[in-house]
Amino acid sequence: MIIIKLKKGKEKKIKNGYLWIFKDEIAEITGEKKDGEICNVFSYNFEFLGKGIFSKSSNISVKVLSLSDEEINEGFFYKKFIKSLNLRKGFGNSYRFFHAEADGVPGLIIDKYENFLVIQFRNKGVENKKNEIISALLKVFNKEIKGIYERSDFETTSKENLERNVGLLWGENPPDNFIIEEEGIKYVVDIKNGQKTGFFFDQRKNRVYIRQFSKDSIGLDAYSYTGGFALNMAKYGAKKVIAVDKDEYALELLKENAKINHIEDKIEIIFDDVEHFLLETKETFNLMMLDPPSLIKKKTERFKGVQIFKKISELGIKRLKDYGILSLCSCAYQADISLLIESLRRSVENQGIRLQNIDIITQSNDHPWIIQIPESLYLKCLWIRVLR
Repeated sequence: MIIIKLKKGKEKKIKNGYLWIFKDEIAEITGEKKDGEICNVFSYNFEFLGKGIFSKSSNISVKVLSLSDEEINEGFFYKKFIKSLNLRKGFGNSYRFFHAEADGVPGLIIDKYENFLVIQFRNKGVENKKNEIISALLKVFNKEIKGIYERSDFETTSKENLERNVGLLWGENPPDNFIIEEEGIKYVVDIKNGQKTGFFFDQRKNRVYIRQFSKDSIGLDAYSYTGGFALNMAKYGAKKVIAVDKDEYALELLKENAKINHIEDKIEIIFDDVEHFLLETKETFNLMMLDPPSLIKKKTERFKGVQIFKKISELGIKRLKDYGILSLCSCAYQADISLLIESLRRSVENQGIRLQNIDIITQSNDHPWIIQIPESLYLKCLWIRVLR
């Protein structure tokens, strides 16, 4: 067992619900320093603070699992999963079932697609507890699920020697493509080959929000992936929607999505880089979604982030009509709301354009944002009106 003794005063944040302990906050480590091992955490005065996952390879040395002296076993995960399930009532049959730190187990991601679960193990500690986690899931869902599939092939800078596993963990293999339904729209999902676990559940609130502006609009879904925003615009009254992405396979799924929702005649699908498209197109829009992939990984990249968001915002706003609606999204924690505001402000400097805020919308509630864990707020979408 690894024993962690913190420096004076560093116990306060743990007691307040923040789950990360950094290297420079530790006074002493006793025991074999091994990635993924469960450790006991004590204050400088040897007050027991909790149990966590130890990492010798990361600047975050401990990720806390429990503030109690309890075994991290099947029963522990079962309790966490029951609480998680209770928090997701009303989300239908497909949603983010477990969201890492925000649900109390750092590094564990579980998405539910109808009768299948898809899991990512994002640190060595949860990877070591794979069997206990699967057993607990089977108890929670009983006969409701047909299979559990692993997608631990995410990009990482971790030095923990994580296994990059993809494949069946239990039960039946999921079909290559199957259909889920969210808020009245059907989506073809490929959980074996799609990005992340196959679908971005975190944008649910924004996909619904865009509907109110869609009637009679000409819309652009930039970085569209499989067309979540394009489908909602087209279904709710847009005259025409252009969807742009440089992922050919995702665009093929978008075509299928348009067909099964009977709106294929309203969506024009373009394989292109978004910046190149915005520079070359002659089309003007009333409604535009700019939802780029995560662009900023570290705090030191904030200046670069402002420049990137400024550029795509400037290109987008040039193609928006007067009174047009633009949503600019960031799925990176470091690219916060203030960075998006600064990027938008700079994008229209000296142009006589006013940008009126309409709303700020964060991730769907199946991706909880815990106030004591700032990093759990990662998705932000600024909705603005362009006034020329």
